[in-house]
Amino acid sequence: MDIILCQNISLRGLISKLFRNYLLSLSHKKNLEVYTEMESPPKVGQEIHRLRLEHNFTLDQLASKSGVSKSILSQIERDRSNPTLATIWRITKALESPLENVLSANEGTFSFEKLSRNATPEVTSEDNGFRLRILGTLNTVSSVQWYEFNAEPGAKLASESHGKGSLESVTLCSGNLTVTVGDDVQTICTGETLRYHTNLPHVLKNEGKKESHGFMVNLI
Repeated sequence: MDIILCQNISLRGLISKLFRNYLLSLSHKKNLEVYTEMESPPKVGQEIHRLRLEHNFTLDQLASKSGVSKSILSQIERDRSNPTLATIWRITKALESPLENVLSANEGTFSFEKLSRNATPEVTSEDNGFRLRILGTLNTVSSVQWYEFNAEPGAKLASESHGKGSLESVTLCSGNLTVTVGDDVQTICTGETLRYHTNLPHVLKNEGKKESHGFMVNLI
């Protein structure tokens, strides 16, 4: 997925929009199964079971206290039912546990998330010579963004300010880059890492004769 990165659009806002569009388009891609576990309704059964035992409630007692039938509670605890929000709310009230805690209890419990190279989204510079593969996730895009990039000779990536306190770190695996932040200019060579504040407009340019390859991390 290629998206033009214009000079007058902040990288932060563009990446957020890209991820939203990218996740929506996954329903038409063969890699949809990678996101199934993350995008499916949260499995709350294990946490409800844990809380019930913590309170020394039987299924009958929790059913009486919550107004949810014993059979439904049993199905929910085994994650064999997709309860409504109202049902979960009644159960959490009976267990004296905040609803949001139960819903988020199993976040991040999956072991792996694997994307093929073709499924990894990309953005490009206005001249199409600077290509960034997005390695970060939707959950972190508002605070941390990281990329693998390739820059053809003469390619330029121009970005607006990422906001006060923002920081960018570039590690170059091959080639050379010139980084301009405001009126300050610095060169980075193979094997070097350059960190700089991005509260001002900034430009990365490959002024060498060979392609440059490296990694970039943005702390927003």
